[in-house]
Amino acid sequence: MITKGSPFSLQQFREEGYSGPTQGLSLQEADQYYNHFFETAGQSKFEPGPVQTSLSAWHHKHRWAYELATHPSIVEAMKQILGDDIVLWAMQFWYKEPNNGKFIPWHQDINYWPMEPAINATAWVSLGWSILENGCLRVIPGTHKSVVPHVATGDSQSLFEQGLPQAAIDESQAVDLEMSPGQIAFFNEATFHGSLINSSNIPRVAFSVRYTTPEVQFLMDEWGGDTSRIRTFLVHGEDHFKRNESIRGLVPRE
Repeated sequence: MITKGSPFSLQQFREEGYSGPTQGLSLQEADQYYNHFFETAGQSKFEPGPVQTSLSAWHHKHRWAYELATHPSIVEAMKQILGDDIVLWAMQFWYKEPNNGKFIPWHQDINYWPMEPAINATAWVSLGWSILENGCLRVIPGTHKSVVPHVATGDSQSLFEQGLPQAAIDESQAVDLEMSPGQIAFFNEATFHGSLINSSNIPRVAFSVRYTTPEVQFLMDEWGGDTSRIRTFLVHGEDHFKRNESIRGLVPRE
């Protein structure tokens, strides 16, 4: 069952590694950005199919995507989690067209991210319906308290080459975060999460944005110098550290 959600809970975020879903965008906003997604992807929302273009870092190029990534409902929760000084550093659309056979394995984001110290909060936002049948986000509460080495998945249906070892996963504790349009879930860099295949005729249109604090330095040599995805935007507060000046982003004009 999909509920209206509850307000963001910092206590739940700290104790369980996630909070939500909570209603962040209005239905009108969710519909507006849903349409923007398909327009930018170059296809009709009435005939959704595989997307050939990259779904990463649209906020570098499109003003609407930057405004979405810095929506007040996201920023206010991030301030509670991280403090007054917050930095947006990544945005990724997680789109699954109808009957997409790929799944995202259980994983911890920090396994893939060279950053010191390891501080991150993610907002995962559904612009359409995100339900179990079309591969909704899944989390395992309380798994954020330690980092587990990842291993090769060995599965051609896995979207990621690496994930958590099966022995680390207790599926009985998994929570399926089904969401209606505009709902948001928040989790940190170490929370176990993943998603199943889209076995339905309903596209799953969602995105994530990643926030950190100015004290964090991105180890760009280990990222492979990939500034096409990794750029920093001071969204609120001040940057007293200046550790990422070489990857500071510019807000798109249109």
